[in-house]
Amino acid sequence: MRDLAGKVVLVTGAARGMGRLEAEGFAREGCRVVITDVDGAELEKTAEEMRSRGWEVRSYVHDISDREACFALAERVEREVGPVDVLINNAGITDCRAVLDLPESSLRRMMDVNYFGSVWMMQAFVPPMLERKRGHVVNICSIAGKVGNALMGGYCASKHALIGITDSIRQELYRSGVDFTIIDPGYVKTGMFEGGKVPFITRWQDPQKVADAVIRAVKKNQAEVAVPRFAVRATALARGLMLPKMVDFVFHLLGQEKTMAGWKKDPARPF
Repeated sequence: MRDLAGKVVLVTGAARGMGRLEAEGFAREGCRVVITDVDGAELEKTAEEMRSRGWEVRSYVHDISDREACFALAERVEREVGPVDVLINNAGITDCRAVLDLPESSLRRMMDVNYFGSVWMMQAFVPPMLERKRGHVVNICSIAGKVGNALMGGYCASKHALIGITDSIRQELYRSGVDFTIIDPGYVKTGMFEGGKVPFITRWQDPQKVADAVIRAVKKNQAEVAVPRFAVRATALARGLMLPKMVDFVFHLLGQEKTMAGWKKDPARPF
């Protein structure tokens, strides 16, 4: 999809952070942008700022974990804006506590948003794409979907699941005209991981760098993108070779198990 001008792009979790940057990037490409988020006040603030730059944007307060609401949103967006050409499943949440300390409500909410929410959005928005024989879905996954990390068990589980189902639907819809991209960022400097520290051999990733990678991936039809490329691929390779003890040893040397020891929930996020 090299020419994005005039395309309808929907970005979830777009009120702030990486989702907002993705929405702005597609707007610069001349797209008609639809943004959604559960935080209505922040979402409308983002929408107004984007409109002030002359960009075409529509905003919808929406919780992707509600399956029926996802189908209702698909009908409403097609009626009010037009058929969605590109779906960016960006919305995500985390709770960085030890597995044995995670409450049921937190584990279920991470799966509902990070995994099921993306599945419901695909079920709602991909069928019309299939009818038109064109479309693109980007699922924002993570290096956490490639290898587990201490104090991030629930988040890692949800991202592992999202990568697995994205691989599956891509195979199911091979040559259908609908394409899929997995984005695997490393540690991204957003409020979601406030208080965390990265291992000494790596660094926080600029969310703008990830947002730019998303747009390139759609234009070039890339199936999977790692940001940063080497660190994510090396980590995925080590775990993919079924060498978990080696991964554990290296992570211990790097102090990986302490990266989220200082994590604090961002009070600005209403979830």
